[in-house]
Formats: sequence, structure tokens, C-alpha cells
Amino acid sequence: MLGKLIKIRLRSILSRTTARKKNGKGMLVLFAFLMLYCAGVFGFMFYHMFGFMAEFIVLDPQHHWFYFAMIGLMSFGLSFFFTAFTAKSELFEATDNELLLSMPIRPRTILLSRMAILLGLEYLISLLVMVPAGAAWFAAAGLDVTQLVLYIAGSVFLPLISASLACLLGWLLALLTARARNKTLVTMIFSLAFLAIYFFVYFNAQRYITSLMQHYQSVADGMMGWGFLFFWYGKGIADPDWLLFLLVAVLALAAFTAAFGLLGKGFLEVGSSENLKKRRTGELTLRSSKLSSALLRKEFKRFTSSAIYMLNSGLGLLLAVIAAVALFVKANAVRELLTLLRLQPELSLSDLDLALIASILTSLFCSMNVITAPSVSLEGKTLWILRSAPIPASAVLAAKLKLHVYLCALPTLLLSAAAGYVLRPDALGWIVLLLAPQMFVLLSGVFGLVMNLCFPKLDWTNEAVPVKQSASVLLTMLPMMAYTVFAGVGFAVLVFAMQLLTPTAFLLIVLGVALVWLLFSCLWLWKKGPKKFETL
Repeated sequence: MLGKLIKIRLRSILSRTTARKKNGKGMLVLFAFLMLYCAGVFGFMFYHMFGFMAEFIVLDPQHHWFYFAMIGLMSFGLSFFFTAFTAKSELFEATDNELLLSMPIRPRTILLSRMAILLGLEYLISLLVMVPAGAAWFAAAGLDVTQLVLYIAGSVFLPLISASLACLLGWLLALLTARARNKTLVTMIFSLAFLAIYFFVYFNAQRYITSLMQHYQSVADGMMGWGFLFFWYGKGIADPDWLLFLLVAVLALAAFTAAFGLLGKGFLEVGSSENLKKRRTGELTLRSSKLSSALLRKEFKRFTSSAIYMLNSGLGLLLAVIAAVALFVKANAVRELLTLLRLQPELSLSDLDLALIASILTSLFCSMNVITAPSVSLEGKTLWILRSAPIPASAVLAAKLKLHVYLCALPTLLLSAAAGYVLRPDALGWIVLLLAPQMFVLLSGVFGLVMNLCFPKLDWTNEAVPVKQSASVLLTMLPMMAYTVFAGVGFAVLVFAMQLLTPTAFLLIVLGVALVWLLFSCLWLWKKGPKKFETL
């Protein structure tokens, strides 16, 4: 039974990359290409980072173990960080939990199948660190057969510990949010805290690595105490010492077994905790409202009731506000940088050019706001309610688009105002700064809705599937990001390198192409969108 549950779950995960059988192979190839690309990017980054560390540590044979200890620590930290919240949704928030629990299947078997899938994700993330880091050390100092065997075995045992801690954290978060009055607020607080930590570490990583290499001996001495697990792991590989490595293996197996035992007792408790919450009773007042207002209110409640939906589809809202505040605070520093750039003879940019560039750069933030991309898919099995009600399909789609525009317009306007405060353009520059970014807001909303109608995913068991792993979200976000990147490359090649176009002409062409893209998307949505929705 365990094997069947894992097989069913893997098929479900595989089907997340496709929307229909006829285009399933194409989407699978695209998904595989993107995964290989991401793996290559991360592999290249980690190879150079650990190669930099190996240049220092290889000259100190007494601290070779510290290199492998850092590999273990990095692998452990990344895999735990990226699976902690996945554990919460994968283990306790799947919509098929009640169906499986009603069958003659032991709850522990269901739990173990979910933990096995999570452990597989841990292995994938861990390999992104282990493979390039091991290659960097092999290029610097080499590995004998025993060290290689222990290193491979370490990539098997360490993820057991990170998976155990991720499952326990997911259980605690699920238990906390299940008993909290505002489940979404609690999840948002924890998610934003994790996100803040991630960005803080990411933007300071180079400084930390340089400082670490300058004082790695003192850090290594401290790791023998607080990081004994990674000391055993590194020492076991570098010496090599089979006894120390055996301790790591035993500890990893014990941690996973203990986590499974503890979660097995709390699995049913978390799953049934919703029934234990007190329900508010009292007089019920019914109010009528316009159809458009009712549909918009429904979409807004759907958005604000899901932390996964808000964080993954509206991340650009938060980042736009942060960027605007940063521009207001660092306005003088940015102006000084622009002054230095203008002194370069090859950079003859006018005020209008700078306003156009700032407007196009906002599309990066707009591309992160894909609120409409999963909105149709999120109807899921309740889509029949909208289909059976006397509501025009165009009104449903309009409400989804309005929600996107209403939520994204104000943060984008704030970012435009901050850019204008820094650039101080003339009247024409202000018009470009205020209007062009709103075009990208509308483009991301309309194009996301078009993609979701073309690639719906309605048979999900966890709302994280249509929000984070569906083809419609991927095909909405990537083209908009790629458009900005290609615009930057074209600006460098056609304007500066080949000097075929003036900066103003090229930037106006970029905005013109985006406008044509928007018009075609609006035309498709207006003519074919309602019919497409009716056939779902």
C-alpha cells in the first residue's frame, strides 16, 4: 500500500506540469528544460563558491574536514529552508486527506508516503550543493575511493535529518494555524519572516563567505562544539573515520524514526482540529449587492484567505513597496550614481530615456504579480457552482482581472512616484513614469488570465499546485521576465554596440511591442475567454 500511495503522489506531481493530455509531452519537455537550467545555474554558483573556499582550506591539511562540514551545513540549511513550509502543505493540508483517512488505510502509512515525497525533495535540493561542492574539492585536492564512498553516503543520510526537522516544523505550524482564529495571518507572519531571512542571507552571502575564509580556523574550532554533527560528518569524510560517520548515520536514522513516530500521533489531531474550533453563532444578516461587486468581493476573500496564494502570486506587491521605500531613502546616492553614468561619453541618456528605462524595469515587479494566472484553477472542484449559476462568464473573468488591477496598481504607482522623485523628470517624463508601468500591470493581469484559461489545472489536491507549480503561472511569469532581459540585451547591442538605434527610439519600440502584446491578449480574452471558461 505504501508503494501505491507514493506512486499515486508522484503521478500527481508529474501531472502538475501539464494541463491537458494533448500538450502534456510538450509541457513536460519544457519543465525538464527549465529544471536543468535551474540546476545548471545553481550548480555553477555553488561550484565557484566552494571552489573559492577550497583554495584556502586545501593548504591546511588539519582543517580539510571543515570544508566537508561546510558542505553538510549548507546542504542541510538549504534543504530545510526550502521544505519547511512545503511540509506543512504536503503533510497536513492536502484536500485528499479526508478521503484517504476514510479508507481502510493506516494513517501512519499515509503519513509515511507523504514524508517519502518530502524526503525526495530534500535529496534534490541537497544534490544541488553536494555535486558541485564535491567537484570543486576534487579539482583542488582529489578524493580517494573511501572518501568518495563516504561522501556519497553522506548525501543519503544528511537529508534524513533536515527532512525530520522540516516535518516537525510543518507539524507545529499546522497545529498552530489550525487553532488560530486567523490562520492566514499566522502563516503570513512566519512566511515573511523566512523570506526576510532568505533575502538577508542572499544579499550578504559574498561578505559572509569572505569573512569566513579569513577566520575559518576559529569558526572550525567553534564548530567542534555547537556543530558537532557537521564536525563528525566532515571529519569522517576527510580522515576518513568510519566510526564518526557511523554516528552520523545512526543519528540521521534515529531522527527520521522519531519524527515519524511523533507525527504519527499528531497526524489525526491536526487533520481534525478544524472540527474542534468553536463556531460563532447568532443572527445572520443577508445583504444584496451588485453582481460585479459580489464577484469582486468573492475574489478578494479568496486571495486574502490563502497565505500561499498571497505570497506566491503577489510577491511583487511587497517588493515594489520595499523598492519604493529604498529609492526614497537612498535618493541622493542614486542621483550621484546617475550623475557619474552621465559623465561617460558613451552613455548619452536624456531625462526621457531614464524615465523609459525606469518604466520598463517595473515590469520585473509586475511579472512577479501573477494573481490571475492561477485564479481560474483555484476554483477547482467548486467551478460547477459558477458554471451553474446565472452569471455570465465575462463577469467572472472581469472580477478576477479587477482584483489583479486593484491590488497591483497602487504599489506600482508608489514605485513610479519614487522613481520620479529620484530622476526629477519633466512633464513628459512624469507621464511616462506614471502610465507605462500601469500598462505592464494590465498586461500581467490579462496575459495571466489568458494562460490560465489555456492551461487550467482543476484536479488539484493542494492549492500550492495551481499557485506554485502550474503551467499557467510558469508561462505567465517567464515571458514577462524574459521580455525585460531581452530588452536590456537589445539595448546594449543595438544602441551601444552597433549604434543602429537611438536610446529613445529603442525604448519606445520596447513599450510599443508590450502595448501590442497587451492588445492581442485583451482581444483574445474578450472574444474567446468566455467560451473557453464555459467549456472547462
